[in-house]
Amino acid sequence: MLAALLSFRGVVAFWVVYGVAHALLRLSITRTLTLDDSRASELVQTLSLGYQVWQPPLYEWLLWASQQVFGAGIESHLFVRYSLIALLGIATFGAVRAAVKDERWAAAASLSLVFTYPVGWTFHEWATQTILLSIACLATMHAAIRHFERPAVGAVVALGFALALGIYSKFSFPLFVGGLLFAALSIPETRARLADARLLISAAIVIAAISPFAYWVWRVQGALVSELTAYMIASTQTHAVRAAFGLRRLAISIPIFLLPWLLFAALLAPQAFMRPAKDAPAPSMAERLALRTMIFAAALAAAGIALAGATNIAERYMHPILMVAPVYVFARVARLAPGAESVRRFAAFALGAALAIFAVRFIAATDNPLTRKAERGLLQPYAELADAFNARGIVDGTVLSSRVRESGNLRAFLPDLRVVARESYRAERPPRRASDDRSCVVIWAQGEEAETRHFAPIDSLQAERLDVTSRPSPIIAPASRTWFIARLDPKSPACM
Repeated sequence: MLAALLSFRGVVAFWVVYGVAHALLRLSITRTLTLDDSRASELVQTLSLGYQVWQPPLYEWLLWASQQVFGAGIESHLFVRYSLIALLGIATFGAVRAAVKDERWAAAASLSLVFTYPVGWTFHEWATQTILLSIACLATMHAAIRHFERPAVGAVVALGFALALGIYSKFSFPLFVGGLLFAALSIPETRARLADARLLISAAIVIAAISPFAYWVWRVQGALVSELTAYMIASTQTHAVRAAFGLRRLAISIPIFLLPWLLFAALLAPQAFMRPAKDAPAPSMAERLALRTMIFAAALAAAGIALAGATNIAERYMHPILMVAPVYVFARVARLAPGAESVRRFAAFALGAALAIFAVRFIAATDNPLTRKAERGLLQPYAELADAFNARGIVDGTVLSSRVRESGNLRAFLPDLRVVARESYRAERPPRRASDDRSCVVIWAQGEEAETRHFAPIDSLQAERLDVTSRPSPIIAPASRTWFIARLDPKSPACM
């Protein structure tokens, strides 16, 4: 079984089974959308060149396409999420194989992602564009290694598409590209390849790909730089204090991001983490390139924090700096701890970790004496709230809310609604339809009256109280919540 896993087909099969198993687990627990999926659901009400100024639209395009097949419910979100996680595993395989020229070690590196914190835990419920960003970093490293080892038109075309994927994934991707560029400049055998005129093909692909979104940002007059700056600087303290705090957060976040994956790698192949013997093989160009890319990306991040005084720094933002760590680590492992036994050890541990993660996710997501998660947002009774809407004939028209979690989940269960959330990141409201001239409703949860008054005159409206409880389940304790709804004049400014 392990021998079959340690191949490209084995890797593909592993990630398909991994995705299907976790998707079925998720469906068996609740159909409520997480916060990130709720936000994506609220954004993707129509197909647009862009949705939010400070994030590229590729994830939303993929979700929109998925919803044309699976509908607006959770199935479309799970299909995109687990397809991307599988592609991340495949991208890791490709990048490591390009570096070590060994399919078995490439497979082991791909399987090892299950004991990274993002793939093993957070990517199941959190992150949308970040998964695309991770794929793009590995795809770009793969294409760069191909170009530096054997320049050809095919390599620069692949590099151009990988770069375009990265730019369309998340605006932190240039941090990785900067690290890669400085790394290539620092290595003699790669420095000369940067002068290859065929790289202009890569540049042309990137410019052509980004033009539609750039046009949209210009059309909506999006202040991209100021919005990103406001997001990264979440403090009113002096520049020096902010910079010191941000640099401290960066120093803490880098090692945290690599755990527990790096610890397990060191336990499984300790020889690779010791001082190499004098007669050990020298590190390859790809190994040096991956290591220096991470070092330079971290240095660029530190410089940016110091210059801008950025404070919103955490381990969840380390993907453009450290996502190519498997390329470096497994190139080093394959060089210093070679052998069939070592590679089988990684595969066996990855299988065990995958089974353990599945069990832990089941326990953590349910209500039981250990976790007591009945009040968790994931278990809130949005399906039953949608039933209450349906019973009152509110199945189309506009629904206003202060929270995007309500908007996204209502649209998931009632796809004909036009939902507008006060905390939305949309640059433009979704276009109105004929049904929006007939109905407009505002909804707020108990305790959110003050926020709701900012966009709807609820004090002058006749509100109806909805006490909603989720259906009984053998593994989920019933969750209850109170909402209020009130009807507005569909022609009022709030409903536009």
